[in-house]
Amino acid sequence: MMMRILCLLIGFAFGSIPTGFVVAKLHGVDVRKMGSGNIGSTNVLRNLGKKAGAMTLAGDILKALIPLFITNALFGGPAETKYLVTMYTGLGAVAGHDFSPWLSFKGGKGIATSGGVILYTDPRFFIAVLVTVIGTAAVTGYVSLGSLMAAVIYIVVHFVVIGRGDFFAFGSAVRTYAPQYKVEILIIAVIMAGMAIWRHKGNIQRLLQGKENKLSFKKKK
Repeated sequence: MMMRILCLLIGFAFGSIPTGFVVAKLHGVDVRKMGSGNIGSTNVLRNLGKKAGAMTLAGDILKALIPLFITNALFGGPAETKYLVTMYTGLGAVAGHDFSPWLSFKGGKGIATSGGVILYTDPRFFIAVLVTVIGTAAVTGYVSLGSLMAAVIYIVVHFVVIGRGDFFAFGSAVRTYAPQYKVEILIIAVIMAGMAIWRHKGNIQRLLQGKENKLSFKKKK
């Protein structure tokens, strides 16, 4: 139990760093007062341009990857606990991003940070999710729709892979969790995907109403 708590706390500490807010402040503005008011890379991209958006995206991914390397170095030695460590750390990182104490427990929607968790889990899984997000955004113009589809894919893949007793192929470990952790891992996966969908509830409403903003690569003046 202590290992789980420490993984959550370490993940939360890194995840709570409000990358988009910091990047925007370096540009002399408060991104929370621009566009959608979200601190994520999409809103930063829309309002501050490609470079700022890319910096935010990279930072949001790294604040999942860094604690994952730390916690797996500390607790992930035994192959049977590696993915359990990954999931608890990832959950903490995403929760920290969504509810940052540095921003009065407000934050982003957790997609890029979740992407960092997926990248650490299995680069092939990450590429599939990335193609889904970019492809959907390119075809429809809606990044939010791509993000929602990624959340669905995340949980579906977990139920297929973990549900049938298979393993993600990251690191050198062949068996990345013990069978007794299967249900626990799936519950965390549902929570992470559920958080992403819940944080997009406003986007879902606008999509249904046909009022969702489409992505534009033009920097606002």
